[in-house]
Amino acid sequence: MRSDVLNTSSGKYGGAPETWKFSAKTADFTAVDGFAYLITKLDGCDVTLPAPTVGARIKLVFGAVTSNAHTVTCDATTTLYSGYAILGDDIDGTAAHHAVFAPDETDDDAISMNGTTTGNGGEIELLGLSNKMWQVQAHLKASGNVATCFA
Repeated sequence: MRSDVLNTSSGKYGGAPETWKFSAKTADFTAVDGFAYLITKLDGCDVTLPAPTVGARIKLVFGAVTSNAHTVTCDATTTLYSGYAILGDDIDGTAAHHAVFAPDETDDDAISMNGTTTGNGGEIELLGLSNKMWQVQAHLKASGNVATCFA
């Protein structure tokens, strides 16, 4: 492909559009690079991430959780998150019900959505930055006075 031609699907020169392999999940699982997972386990789903590699990509699309919690845990306590999570309550538009949180990059190796204040569902995209760091871009639904989902 010519490197001087803009690919209108991806917005990149000479690149192909981003694509995902989709997989529906109704039970706890270990994620794999290159997949988008559609998660519909209402009683909370435990997702374990593989060790990150530079450029690895995983997308998690969570339906609601009615009991327990959705969790996304790194492969080891030495693998951490960077990035952000936007949490918002679509019914209550006050500032206390909408916030952006960032992991501190020193000990946050898990994301937990408790069904209310730390998230009820939404979309998380992960990008491997190194063999010890996942970058997170999370857009989560929540209710009440929202709190960080990073732990």
